[in-house]
Order: sequence, then structure tokens, then C-alpha cells
Amino acid sequence: MIWSFGGPLIDAKISYNGTLRGLAGRVKFPDGLLVYDYYYDPMKQQWALWSERVKPFDPNFDGLFSNLVVPTAETNRQKFLIDVHRKTRKGLLYVGFAGTGKTTIIKDYFNSVDKEITVCSSMNMNSYTDSKALQTVIESNVDKRMGKIFGPPSGKILMFFMDDLNMPKLDKYGTQSPICLIRQIIDYQLVFDREHLEEKKTIQDVMFLGCLNPKSGSFTIDLRLSRHFTMIALGTPDKEILNTIFHQVLQNHFKNFDNTFNNYAKKIVDATSVVFNGIALTAQFMPTAKKFHYQFNLRDFTRIVQNVLQAEA
Repeated sequence: MIWSFGGPLIDAKISYNGTLRGLAGRVKFPDGLLVYDYYYDPMKQQWALWSERVKPFDPNFDGLFSNLVVPTAETNRQKFLIDVHRKTRKGLLYVGFAGTGKTTIIKDYFNSVDKEITVCSSMNMNSYTDSKALQTVIESNVDKRMGKIFGPPSGKILMFFMDDLNMPKLDKYGTQSPICLIRQIIDYQLVFDREHLEEKKTIQDVMFLGCLNPKSGSFTIDLRLSRHFTMIALGTPDKEILNTIFHQVLQNHFKNFDNTFNNYAKKIVDATSVVFNGIALTAQFMPTAKKFHYQFNLRDFTRIVQNVLQAEA
């Protein structure tokens, strides 16, 4: 119930926490934090914190800064949820505003998943994406098994990620052809041959993941599709998570500097957080019809830290 009913909540998480604790009966959650912060450890037969499963930050990362992922309790529990859905082949849909880490979480999972049993593919949707383009990408990731049956290599599952799922434009009937195609594959496991429409192709062992921004595109997707997904809402990371992420990154960078810089990492993160929240949460800087570009999110915070990392000892 924590994630089935409570997954789509953001502002109501605190009230849902109290409701769930009241309904739990003989199941006693630990006090102090929200029920979202705990998981049940079957080995120890007790509740444990997600934060206790977080792996330490790898300071030897040498890729692009945009691809850097610092493990937190949030990324840890979301990767666990994705893995549970992979085993049951149930779709998973992340909903959240820009900069909440929806795409980052899924791509980080793709980088760590066992490639012996999983094939990962993704597609960024936009207003010009149609069902034909989507079908072409899906068919390029499956092989012919027998007859008209297609799927990933034997023994594997295709995890197909669709970014900005609600971006395709509406047609004159108020529908979106890519959305209808996804629903068709989930419901009937088939597509029609584009060259010979009388022929059908069966698509097997495909799991869909998606994310959408409720402030862009068509804002929502067809309920006939969303019913097939577990919906998880992601909000703006709180101050504790921001400190966990950026403090470790800056602390690692400043280790090559003079010892006087040891305490600067926390001060820079705290100061940036104060300024960022002062702008992002102030009515004066809220987006309007004339100032629609006033969109402040975690990406702006990240760019500041990225620029600090350009400094050399």
C-alpha cells in the first residue's frame, strides 16, 4: 500500500503517512520518519531505512557531469521498485516537473541492470512523434522468433523507456497515435505490418517504462493506457538530499585544494540552496503567460555546482 496507493502522492504524503499508520493495525512502522523511508527486510524480519542501503559515492567517475548520479535513498528505492516491476513485467510511469530526476533514475537503472537477461532501449518523444516512428524503434529492438512472433533474444526481456510520454500532439479526434499503439501492444501483444496491413505481428516479452511532465505537452495521457502502469510521482528533492548529492561532489573536488577549502563545500551548497529556494518559491519569479521562461528547477542548481567544479587548485 505504500507505493500502490501512496506512490502518486506529493503534497499529501504526510497525511497519507498518518492514515496508513492508523490502518496498519498490528503492523507497526518505526517512529520518526515517513513510511516511504522504510522497507521490510525479510532476512532480519524487521523494518529498515532505505538510507542504510545507499552505496558510497564513487569519486573516480570520469564521464560527463550530466551523467553523474550520486546514490541517495530516493534513487535506491526507485531502482528497487523498477526491479520489482521488471520481474512482474508491469509498466512503471514516473510523473514530475522538469528537474526532478525522472529520466536520470531510469537511465541509471539501465546502466546497472543485468544485460544477460535484459535488453534496454529508450526513445525521446516530441510533438512530431507518431505511431509509425514508435513502431519502427520498437521493431528495431526485437528479433524474429518464429512465424509472425517477434521479441528480444530468448530468455531476455526488452525494457522500453519512453521519455516525455505525453508530448505527441493530439489528432482531430483527441487521441495520440503513439499512445494508442502502446496500449495495443500491452493489451493484445500485436502490431500490424505497415506494408501489408492484413498481416499481424506478435510482440512478446516487452515491458514499458515512461515519464511525463504534467506541465507540458498534452498534460495527461489516455486513462486506457495509464491503467497499465504503476504511477510514481517525484517531487523536488528536499534540502537533505541536495546536501547529500552536491556536498559529496564538491568535497571530492576540493580535496586537491588547500586545507582551508575543506569547509567550503557545505557552505557553497547551503548558500546556493538558500538563493535557489528564495527564487524558485517566490511569487515574483513564478512563470506567467508573459514570463513563461521562468522555470527554476534542480537543473539550475546543478549548473552552479558544475561551474564551481571548473575551478582548479
